Amino acid sequence: MASTYLNNENEILLRVAEGDEKAFALIVDHYTDIIYPHLLSYIKNAEKAEEITQDIFLRIWNNRTRLAAMENFPGYVYIITRNRAKTAFKEQLADRAKVVIDPLSDILADAEAVSLEVKELHRVLQQAIENLPPRRKEVFLLSRVENLTYDQIAAQLNISRSAVRQHIVEALVFLRSYLKETLGMIVSHTGWILLICDLLV
Repeated sequence: MASTYLNNENEILLRVAEGDEKAFALIVDHYTDIIYPHLLSYIKNAEKAEEITQDIFLRIWNNRTRLAAMENFPGYVYIITRNRAKTAFKEQLADRAKVVIDPLSDILADAEAVSLEVKELHRVLQQAIENLPPRRKEVFLLSRVENLTYDQIAAQLNISRSAVRQHIVEALVFLRSYLKETLGMIVSHTGWILLICDLLV
């Protein structure tokens, strides 16, 4: 499987550059087992490593138009992963020395405006989730609403852990695009999507 992917990587990258989500799924499947262990070895936190892995794939997708002309995609992935690992490690060290500040504290100052925005965001997010393919929706809700781990979801649905991860990544890509197209929101980081889902779903 790996050798087949590598022999066709240039073709796959061209398809991704054109917006082919199935081709992107092949990249996710191939590189997850490379990115995630590297992150985990740096930051020693499985949940954070999962989140950053998802964020890296979102970054690749968001910059997909560059892939057609890219000569060294594995090197590109390695650099992104290395930089994110170092940043996450530094953030861990910094977090131990400071009090965590609520990222929504400034926004919540205007409670009435936020209430209206939250209701609209809730409505659009629910629409987006309803538009996910059935199995992807099921996986996403088990993760974000029932707070099941990837292993628990895999066991419950009788699918592989990598399949669960792939569904989550592709769901996040879709939700980000849906929010941007519907509300004009630019959600650039996985953490914000997850935060929104935690608040609204």
